[in-house]
Amino acid sequence: MNFGRLVEHKLQEAREQGKFDHLPRKGRLDLSEEDAVPEDERLAVHLLKSNDVLPAWIEDDKMLREKLTNARGALYHAYVRRSRRLAQAAHAGERDRIEREWQQARMKFERDVEEINRDIFHFNLRAPSPSVYRLPLRLHEEYARLERMMRDTTDG
Repeated sequence: MNFGRLVEHKLQEAREQGKFDHLPRKGRLDLSEEDAVPEDERLAVHLLKSNDVLPAWIEDDKMLREKLTNARGALYHAYVRRSRRLAQAAHAGERDRIEREWQQARMKFERDVEEINRDIFHFNLRAPSPSVYRLPLRLHEEYARLERMMRDTTDG
């Protein structure tokens, strides 16, 4: 007996024994959580998701969000570290060193943004629909976001 027939046989036995009769949400298929997915792909995405398997483009999107979170977090921590150390700096040489370290952190962030934007470009090529496309990052917006975040933490 081949594997496919064995699986079908086991499923048929389980059906006959009523093992599927009391499953939660029996007979109902809720696809509302896949609203961003094109209509003709929702069932497939639902099946993959309910079996802990995600389409590659969703995994790519998760990776993009993680990279962005890490890059923003590193810049934020560098900014906080710079602010604290500048407040405690005793002489000009120390302040210059702190500013050079901050510039290095900014350059790393800018390289990270370039890499993330390349990843966004490739993600958009593979994404199933324009409704899930990601916009590229803009450095001036990222720095403005950091400034707002720092203002909000010092005001609150």
